Amino acid sequence: MWDILETKLFKLLSVSNTESDPEPQIKEAYREFVERLIFYLDSETDNMKRIRTLNLIHIEIETVKSLEVSYGTKQDVLKLIYCDKVLSFVQKELELIHKQMEFPKYFIRIEAAWQSPLYLTDKTNLIEVMEMVSGLFLSKRVVTHNGTESPLTEIGRAFEYLFNIKLGDIHKKHENVISRKANKRTEFLDILRKAISEESKKKGYL
Repeated sequence: MWDILETKLFKLLSVSNTESDPEPQIKEAYREFVERLIFYLDSETDNMKRIRTLNLIHIEIETVKSLEVSYGTKQDVLKLIYCDKVLSFVQKELELIHKQMEFPKYFIRIEAAWQSPLYLTDKTNLIEVMEMVSGLFLSKRVVTHNGTESPLTEIGRAFEYLFNIKLGDIHKKHENVISRKANKRTEFLDILRKAISEESKKKGYL
């Protein structure tokens, strides 16, 4: 089951802010929270599990909000705003699931007819693909159709379609990439760099 207690957003909302401007951090954590929750809800086929997960999220966030309100004049308005955003989102998702259960024929997914002809070799690990996904995301070189910065999950999904793979929890794999030891952190990207350098040298460009 998806665990809200392990999310960055819940941890930020549950502790006292020590930064002078915590909004950027909470805003980014909220975006990650929504992306991961949507991925879970889209992947989980058991409606009972989906509803229970959303109910648990509602209870935990409502508890955080109630505690913050109890502080009176010392309450953190930013935390209350994001608690309300989460509660509103959870409520909308619950309504959507109930609609899906009531009118299932209107929620039948039509899979895209196009399928990429590309596949990865057996010796290619998902963490290696994730290096490229993380690199593109952190470099901010990928944008959406309206020019805004592309979310990490969108870049990851593009690679999934391109190579016919499933990365699973993309945010978790992103953390796995950046938390590796220094000599392993960009291991696959180093292989790509080396391959290009060797080809360049072979053709006399170096």
